[in-house]
Amino acid sequence: MAYYLGLDAGGTKTECALARDSTILARATAGTIKVMRASTEEAEGNLNSLLQAVSSQSGIMLDSIACTCVGLAGISVPRIADWVRQSLHARVSGDVLLSGDEVIALDAAFSGGAGVLVMAGTGSNIVARSSEGTLIHVGGWGPAVADEGSGNWIGKQTVRAIFDALDRDETTLLLQAVLSAWDLPDVGSLIDRANQSPGPDFSKLTPVVARCAEQEDPYAKRVLQLAGKDLGRYAVLAFQRVRAIERANIASPEIAFTGSVLRYVAPVRESMCATIRHELPGVTIQTEAVDPVQGALWRARQQNTFAEYTGKNGVKP
Repeated sequence: MAYYLGLDAGGTKTECALARDSTILARATAGTIKVMRASTEEAEGNLNSLLQAVSSQSGIMLDSIACTCVGLAGISVPRIADWVRQSLHARVSGDVLLSGDEVIALDAAFSGGAGVLVMAGTGSNIVARSSEGTLIHVGGWGPAVADEGSGNWIGKQTVRAIFDALDRDETTLLLQAVLSAWDLPDVGSLIDRANQSPGPDFSKLTPVVARCAEQEDPYAKRVLQLAGKDLGRYAVLAFQRVRAIERANIASPEIAFTGSVLRYVAPVRESMCATIRHELPGVTIQTEAVDPVQGALWRARQQNTFAEYTGKNGVKP
């Protein structure tokens, strides 16, 4: 019997789970542990909070952990990766394995195998993996120029839709909803807020447009439908690129999704799936959003199993 930790460390929050083999015993959520998005003191406080919470919930001491895997946004930045690795080694027993956040999400969906994963939260990205482990990225070029279908993109498109309605002398529920959400008195103040530099957090408007769409506002519905269509279009591109490098006898890869937009905003998810199925009839799309922490736990188990089999020096006993 072995215990594992899995962490999904994003730019705004960190999810953590403690598991016995494949059974999750405790979960906790705290702020980011990325030291370039928070001070060292804040990151340490968030990490301590997570570890204390899962240890207390499960009754498992942190010196009983066989392996920890962290899916880390920003793994390529040495300062971020080194701080996370050193901080965990100081607090938790066993090996510490760092992976990209997109890799643990892929592992949650496909357990190391081939597949296409659509990620849409504050930002968006589509990542695919071939059966031989080649990673393919589509989209995800950042909030200033791309990230179609993300919360940030939806928020910006929502404000643009308001101005489009004004130009057409039409009404939309979005106007009053956004003024209320941003605590603004009128259109003039909305223009000023939207054009600030640095700009507002547009992603926080996603629940606003979702509520307006539920009330059948046509402008809100179009924004969400277009978000899903763009995500679906990129998913198809990623799928086609995977198939192009696969051998003919490899089964067609599945498509999965994750992130708050696709998990909670049904019109975006439905539009995405409809776009994919139109272009790829018969393709399998997983029905539930992927839980990236499960991928971190899967990778921790694989690492520990390999270490037990080969010995700590990588040599078979």
